[in-house]
Amino acid sequence: MSMWTAIALIVIAGCALEAYRARYAGKADEDKLGELEAKIDKLDQDLRKRVETLEAIVTDRKSNLAREFDYLDKAS
Repeated sequence: MSMWTAIALIVIAGCALEAYRARYAGKADEDKLGELEAKIDKLDQDLRKRVETLEAIVTDRKSNLAREFDYLDKAS
């Protein structure tokens, strides 16, 4: 085997290895990104529920508010 044949084989093997890494490493990054998006969506839903609850507390009449606080005290 000549020196040029060996260099060509090394270059081809390096390109094949890099293509393999790029294909499967990108897949892992996409999976991590999907997990992070799901966590952000869950946090967003939780925060929206909390804001809705706070808005309801602020806009309710005092009598209804007092009744709900009494209910929460009895429930816990």
